[in-house]
Amino acid sequence: MAYVFNLPDVGEGMAEGEIVSWLVAVGDEVAEEDPIVEIQNDKSVEEIFSPVSGTVQELHYDEGDVATVGTPLITFAGEGDDAGAAAQEGTSAPAEKQAPAQEQGGSFYQFTLPDVGEGMAEGEIVSWLVAEGDEISEEDSLVEIQNDKSVEEVASPVSGVIKHILVEAGTVANVGDVLAEIDSPDNNGQATGATSTPESPANEAKANDAAQESQAPAQGSSQGNVPEISDPNKQVLAMPSVRKYAREKGVDISAVSGSGKNGRILREDIDNFDGQAAQTSTETASASQSASASAQADKQASADQSANEDGRVEHVKMTPMRKAISKSMATSKYTAPQVTLFKDVEVSKLWDHRKKFKAIAAERETKLTFLPYAVKALIAAVKKYPQLNASVDDDNQEFIYKNYYNLGIATDTDAGLYVPNVKDANTKSMFDIADEINDKAGRAHAGKLSAKEMADGTVSISNIGSVGGEFFTPILNYPEVAILGFGAIVQQPIVNDEGEVSVGRVLKLSLTFDHRIVDGATGQKALNEIARLLNDPELLLMEG
Repeated sequence: MAYVFNLPDVGEGMAEGEIVSWLVAVGDEVAEEDPIVEIQNDKSVEEIFSPVSGTVQELHYDEGDVATVGTPLITFAGEGDDAGAAAQEGTSAPAEKQAPAQEQGGSFYQFTLPDVGEGMAEGEIVSWLVAEGDEISEEDSLVEIQNDKSVEEVASPVSGVIKHILVEAGTVANVGDVLAEIDSPDNNGQATGATSTPESPANEAKANDAAQESQAPAQGSSQGNVPEISDPNKQVLAMPSVRKYAREKGVDISAVSGSGKNGRILREDIDNFDGQAAQTSTETASASQSASASAQADKQASADQSANEDGRVEHVKMTPMRKAISKSMATSKYTAPQVTLFKDVEVSKLWDHRKKFKAIAAERETKLTFLPYAVKALIAAVKKYPQLNASVDDDNQEFIYKNYYNLGIATDTDAGLYVPNVKDANTKSMFDIADEINDKAGRAHAGKLSAKEMADGTVSISNIGSVGGEFFTPILNYPEVAILGFGAIVQQPIVNDEGEVSVGRVLKLSLTFDHRIVDGATGQKALNEIARLLNDPELLLMEG
């Protein structure tokens, strides 16, 4: 019996790895635990060991290829039976939830965990939206998946009846794991191809596409009308019916830009395609820098805790969110040379202004804090000093100046740090900004933010004053190049212009910036401008 071993996640949420060298060849006899391949991830070279004994039947990648976690790596013939498959780490459903033996073997459609964006390697099953026996249609939502940034609903790529749910809610699964089996007469015996990442010839999605393309002429399109795929390595998110529709229309689906969730290609995208290859954004979503996840991930981690023998040391497994935090913080700190400036700002007028309008805001059910004032002041400052509303393209040695203002607000939750941003904040009123900050903060605590709400930020604010902090050195929300640290407002002695000493209200401000694009003098001028506007909030009306 043939046994297919998929590439496992060898640690730190790895999404892919390069085949450095094969330690076996086709026809070799291997024993369980024999090393079979060396994989290069982003930190080290790791040996992968065989999960079974048997004969090597096929190597699915060549040396130098980049393989994706969850895709077939090597096929064995011999002793690699179902028992071995059930024990394979990182590539199959939990043994206690395997489907009945008489119904296994690919008789039903295998719905696998897809990569729902940005190279996800694993995700937690938050909740199933269907039950065994339910009849579902293509595009119906099946399951909620928690990745390291947000909770995403995953839609069914086929119509049919849910036969078996193989992975329970609360379980962390790897990309490529079979989550459920669907009785779909037109698709039985296949595995998910519409939503997985087709990054190698071994990927099942490509096999499915090839099979569908070979059937296309019999379904109403001529052989000559089937388009060649210009970029076979591009990730394409599309349902089978949409792929078929693209073939019938003679459209190269790899050149189409998707308007659906997570870039999914819809029928109308095929209809609207003008024949030009879609351009990809030059910036990656800054949500990856926010390193957010839901509280369920931390609950999963607490279940994995184990104390040592005397109880003085506790080992807590890192959640996907904590892995992302570690990686993004290190990327920011060691990529951008960061400088932080500090400034005391007398804000008695700001204090009184907010107190005056707090009641008016409450009448419209708005909770008015000091943050909207900081947002307005920061926007005014970066308009004067656009270097702070930019990013650095290291690959092309360019500075990218942005003529839009998406203000990120760092939000601390039990699950970790989210940085949702207020889109086009320069166009919104103080009350509207306050409402949006409060809404997104509430959904951040509930783990309900979407990745889109945390993407494409241009500059950020971190508020440590809400927990009594004063001066601090906030780390950039990379690839942004500036972040304003909003500290506490404290009462302390001040000296006025006449040399008289009185008690004032003093705000502690910190400004961190990327010294590659922002010079020290420019950073100080920007901080001085922010301080000037917060010292007298009526100036914000003049600058707005």
